[in-house]
Amino acid sequence: MTLNKILKISAYAGKMILENGGETYRSEDIVTRICDTHGATSDCFATLSGIIVAVAKDDKTLSTVIRIKSRTVNLEKVHQINDLARDAKNYNCDEFMEKLKSIDGTPRYSILFNLLAHAVTAASFAILFGGTLKDFWGTLPIGAAVYLLSYSFSKYELNGIFVNTLGGAFSAFLAYYFFSIEFIDNIDKAIIGSLMLLVPGLALTNGIRDIIAGDYMTGMARGTEALLVATSLAVGTGAAISLCLGGKF
Repeated sequence: MTLNKILKISAYAGKMILENGGETYRSEDIVTRICDTHGATSDCFATLSGIIVAVAKDDKTLSTVIRIKSRTVNLEKVHQINDLARDAKNYNCDEFMEKLKSIDGTPRYSILFNLLAHAVTAASFAILFGGTLKDFWGTLPIGAAVYLLSYSFSKYELNGIFVNTLGGAFSAFLAYYFFSIEFIDNIDKAIIGSLMLLVPGLALTNGIRDIIAGDYMTGMARGTEALLVATSLAVGTGAAISLCLGGKF
């Protein structure tokens, strides 16, 4: 296997880990594991916005820098890439690349399935936070609407903070409307339940994990991301409620 091919498949695998919600240490470990399997030494530096890989073999060194333009959460892909890297010795370069492309092209759940999952999740959180059965049924369409809004904007690769601000405002408007027509009993439970769909729990958890592991830069980046998302949700929700109350809190 040529050094250039080793670099390509290792960097591609590391990039996919980051794009699908994996930790930076996992991305670096995947790159190292693949290179070690094929007799090359490597140095890798991964952040939330990019990955730098340098591979050396037989006194020859190659390096590449890949920008991470978008990130989502698909832990199934992370799991598949991790398993593939552990089994790298059983594949040649072309076979390994085809496997990676196959994983990368795996379709996500259908829109209908996601719609149902988001609706039920939001409604369940409304019950969990003390809502009534009426709140459960009323929060179902709010959760579905929040997902449709996020899905629609994701196609345009808009800023995540802007999208979350709109999501918070949209859920508050719907909850206020449903409360005004007595479709729900507790407006606060419906809003909180639907906002839980947008809360950056994974980013916060991974940020804490990175800090504990000593990766302070990535940990602070994830923590800042979680803080900005939470702030955007609060701003959007607060602004919507203020408008509904005639400019008063």
